[in-house]
Amino acid sequence: MRRYLFVLILLVFARTAQTEEPKTAPAGWKLKFGADERFRSEFKQDFDFDQSKRDNGTLFFHRLGLSAKAAWLNDSGDDVMNIFVDGLDAQTGSYQTKATATQVDDFDLHQGFVSFNNVGGLPVDVKLGRQELKYGKDRLIAQPSWSNRVRAFDAAVFHYDADDLYADLLYGQDVKYDDNNFNRSLDEEYITGVNAGYQKEKSAPLLEGYFLTQVITTTDTPTKRYTVGGHWQGILFEKYVCDLELPYQFGEMGTKDIRAFAAHVDVSRAFDSARLKPKVTLEYNYASGDKDPNDSVVNTFNPLYQSTHGPYGVIDFFRWQNMREVAAFVQLSPQEKFKLNPQIHFFWLDSKFDSWVNSSGTTLRSSTIGDREYFVGTEAALVSSYDLSKNIKFETGYARFFTGPYVRDTGADDDVDWFYSQVNLKY
Repeated sequence: MRRYLFVLILLVFARTAQTEEPKTAPAGWKLKFGADERFRSEFKQDFDFDQSKRDNGTLFFHRLGLSAKAAWLNDSGDDVMNIFVDGLDAQTGSYQTKATATQVDDFDLHQGFVSFNNVGGLPVDVKLGRQELKYGKDRLIAQPSWSNRVRAFDAAVFHYDADDLYADLLYGQDVKYDDNNFNRSLDEEYITGVNAGYQKEKSAPLLEGYFLTQVITTTDTPTKRYTVGGHWQGILFEKYVCDLELPYQFGEMGTKDIRAFAAHVDVSRAFDSARLKPKVTLEYNYASGDKDPNDSVVNTFNPLYQSTHGPYGVIDFFRWQNMREVAAFVQLSPQEKFKLNPQIHFFWLDSKFDSWVNSSGTTLRSSTIGDREYFVGTEAALVSSYDLSKNIKFETGYARFFTGPYVRDTGADDDVDWFYSQVNLKY
């Protein structure tokens, strides 16, 4: 029922746009409509690291998005106010395996917000309502579009942007998906904070700082987690670009104190004069794990609302939590619209007394007793993409995870294979 109601509303908007959109004067309402669709198939083999179980098969994902935007333009043709509505329909299927029920949601509201630009003539924008939030490089607050379900927040964001300085003051409640009801957020889980940055121009060094507070009271262990950190990106020398991020967390989880930290650093160099225009990146990621689950301090770093796909390998066995990673990437451009991305990742746990958790927050192994190694395994992957046009994009990839001593010491340890292919369409 929600699906047809939402489509009907958009059709009414579209009909209104044909009669009300101004054709000569720049001032007034300007209406715009959009639609996008994605199809993806994935073949998974031995994702439980056990070849003896018949759990291999193909998964199918389909996502349809419809959007409507109404912008009020002043006499100068500048946007003064925007109203945006965006709905998503997510469906899954499978062959020889069980479909992913957590990626299904009949047509529902994904975004619905109003924004005001240059309020009172000041360099301040305000956005109120259901919206996507994204800061940094998807490591703490992201809007991951890989999953059928895309994260959104019921939020208020005040954005300041003057010359080289910008800052966001935000409050947001994470929207929970409910396939049988209207998706809604709860005031028992929210995030507040400020994210500020300075960059003189696009090619100049970028310096950002943030202070975020996450409160969760819906579980048996109420949590108040503070995250303070900085992000810097700039040129080290010649054409070598460095990206560095260092967050620290403190607060309370139940009766325990939180003391955790993480680090990211990568160095990249583009060789534009070479035939395939390669860009080479070396990367290191670290996130602390809990060294002693029986003491009064939690040392497990939590990545808050990070991306659910990457940036720690494409097979998604890791996130920025109790991990150490060394990775190498190469981006090749045989043609302007065709790109190849071979990559390799080496993973360790920071603490073998803490859990191994994948990108979506699911625990893969949680054994905390017995003798075992830290090295979990190696992921080798190749991803390719081709833009047939600005509205049609193809992508495919293959990854293999070679299990290491930690997996062997804690259970089944067979290697994992994963292949996917998808097409994105814009109408």
